[in-house]
Amino acid sequence: MRIVKSFAIATTGALAMTGLAVAADLTDPELKTMLVGNTVYLELQAAGSVTGVGGQGAIHYTADGTAHYKTPKGEMWQGKYVIKNNTNCTDWKQGPANACTRYDKQGDTITLINATNGQVRGKVLKTAPGNPEKLGQ
Repeated sequence: MRIVKSFAIATTGALAMTGLAVAADLTDPELKTMLVGNTVYLELQAAGSVTGVGGQGAIHYTADGTAHYKTPKGEMWQGKYVIKNNTNCTDWKQGPANACTRYDKQGDTITLINATNGQVRGKVLKTAPGNPEKLGQ
């Protein structure tokens, strides 16, 4: 009887674990595919964002390493980015020093995380090919 109970408990635990989504950081190739040549729409948290303001923003990443950012306040920022060590590191001309960002994917949700302190910055709402917002033009 004990063996049957133990097996049932172990099986139930194993089945429960297989239902859990596993989070994983996007790799450099995955980040390049998602970012380069595309516009990324974000929902940012005030506490974790480089602007200190929460809300929606959009960033267009060009193939030459330039990024154009429409902040949640509607301001336009320009910077240079580099993808390395499974992070995106952007140096904004209009903003303070910015830590690199990890992109943590769990299911269909991609969460942006400050690579230095682990604080959540926000999440990716969607991506679009090209520059539909005409950012930086």
